[in-house]
Amino acid sequence: MSRYHVSSSEGQYEKDSGEQVLANKLGIATSDEMDEAELVLLEQLYQSVFEEQFPEGQLSVAILKSWHRR
Repeated sequence: MSRYHVSSSEGQYEKDSGEQVLANKLGIATSDEMDEAELVLLEQLYQSVFEEQFPEGQLSVAILKSWHRR
């Protein structure tokens, strides 16, 4: 059974994932690999934002979007 309920092209699965992992730029096909990649990337983002480049003043939607795209 599918773990996601998406009907558009965003609902495509990664090859060899057994319909458990959505298609992604990294070619990750297992849930464990995806969990690990997400943790590593999130840690990198946190280090960049909170230790190196935290913006002064109010946060804006544009800033949040730029963080999301990293």
